[in-house]
Amino acid sequence: MELLVIATFLSLVNTAYAGSHSFWYFITLTAGPSPFPEIMLLGMVDDVLVEYYDSVDRVLVSRRHWHQDGNVPEAELKRRAIPYNIHSFRNKLYRMMSHFNNSAGLQTYQRIAGCELDDDGTERFHAKDAYNGKDVLLFHPNSYTWSCLVPEMDNDEHWLMQFSKGAWHELYGPVCISGLKTYLHQDMNVLKRRVRPRLRVLQKLVGGAGGAEVTCLATGFYPRHIELTLQRDGRPIPDQDMTIGDTLPNGDGTYQLRRSLSVSAEEPSQRHVYTCTIRHVSVDNKLDITWESQPGPNVALILGASLTPLIAVLLIVVIGVLTWRRRRSREPGCHSATKNEEEMERINAAAGADRDGEGGVEREGMERVSAS
Repeated sequence: MELLVIATFLSLVNTAYAGSHSFWYFITLTAGPSPFPEIMLLGMVDDVLVEYYDSVDRVLVSRRHWHQDGNVPEAELKRRAIPYNIHSFRNKLYRMMSHFNNSAGLQTYQRIAGCELDDDGTERFHAKDAYNGKDVLLFHPNSYTWSCLVPEMDNDEHWLMQFSKGAWHELYGPVCISGLKTYLHQDMNVLKRRVRPRLRVLQKLVGGAGGAEVTCLATGFYPRHIELTLQRDGRPIPDQDMTIGDTLPNGDGTYQLRRSLSVSAEEPSQRHVYTCTIRHVSVDNKLDITWESQPGPNVALILGASLTPLIAVLLIVVIGVLTWRRRRSREPGCHSATKNEEEMERINAAAGADRDGEGGVEREGMERVSAS
């Protein structure tokens, strides 16, 4: 259940800039039939889950399985703030349900709030709310105010429930930055590790018309932020001409990202040089890998041309063996010898049955199984 919410969270939050770290809270309130708890809260540093709360257990717990004490920074303050935020969320959810006349089915209200800290000490704070996946409230960090993104409700002062500037400026912002610094200090080996990516350029045939797909794959890297570009003959390929995948987890704490370019049937017959380039904090400058396409027949045709003679040879060998066995079975000597051998086997089997009793039946059954 947590993994599903984490995957959703990563798809909604922008990747932090290189050389920066972030601390985000992802809060979800649901109304209606759902397999999830009514309230779920996840705290994540960069893309690592560190805190969790739900309305079933009602306990804010640490998810730092690698840390011995498992304490949550500012735990008591956060526990006191959770009931107030849940009450506020319910009011907002019911207000939205009433406005949009939604009473049946599953309804959700979500908040993403967090802070970023650059290596040079620059701090940023962000927050926004969404109803059923659509943004409805946006926080402005410069003025510490909220604005409504639903035109029909932008003048509803009671609905907006403008928070006091002091609470966000003096409480939420500093607590977020303080917690982020604590996590970075205590879990430096986990959160500040750098894993160098592996880079590959792949080509595969697509369809039956001779077209192909060239893919640039970067995998096994951490942290998550990476820049990946694909060039053809030294010229960058526009993003709109490529299929760009999301940055996906590998399952071992690292990530992968790929970009693919569809190539027409005429292009494989021409010579092109494809260059895949990545920029990542684990690489001093940049990492390039180049692959040169070779003009010539389609790969599928080459495989077909090479496989056809092989299949023909195998057929000839099989036909020859079957013909030889058929002719040999028709020779008188061989035919009579086969009959004599079968007769001797029956006699020996009968004799063994008389001597061994049940043992002969057991051997006969085994012979039938192996013969069949």
